[in-house]
Amino acid sequence: MHTKSKQKKMMFVGETRVGKSSLIRALSGREYRSHRAMAVEYCGQFINTPGEFLENRRFYHALITASIDCDILALVQDSTRNNSLFPPLFASMFNRKIIGIISKVDATGANTNRAELFLKNAGIKEIILSSSHTETGLDSLRQLLL
Repeated sequence: MHTKSKQKKMMFVGETRVGKSSLIRALSGREYRSHRAMAVEYCGQFINTPGEFLENRRFYHALITASIDCDILALVQDSTRNNSLFPPLFASMFNRKIIGIISKVDATGANTNRAELFLKNAGIKEIILSSSHTETGLDSLRQLLL
């Protein structure tokens, strides 16, 4: 008897405009656009969370609740930002496999070392460098979903 394996789901968490929607578009091959502010959105095996859920601590419970639907939680840090809103050991709130994604590694002003420090401070051990434009890191992310 052949059983169809369940596709793993990945949930993206990060500040507004760090590249979560671009990653979903690149990974899914769909014309995905985030439409609703303050709403968790589903696109196939991907879950997109509003940046406001990270930006306002009072919404952390919504991130924890939404993570129930995922197999892998991806914290996305923009490599061009000088700061991060991921608090120390943020990842410890979740009981899922958690990875860090450093986005926009091909952008002018990218500083992957700084972004990596932000993610490690948040409790992330596995980090993938990515670019939706050059497709850097997308194969690694696809492998995690198998």
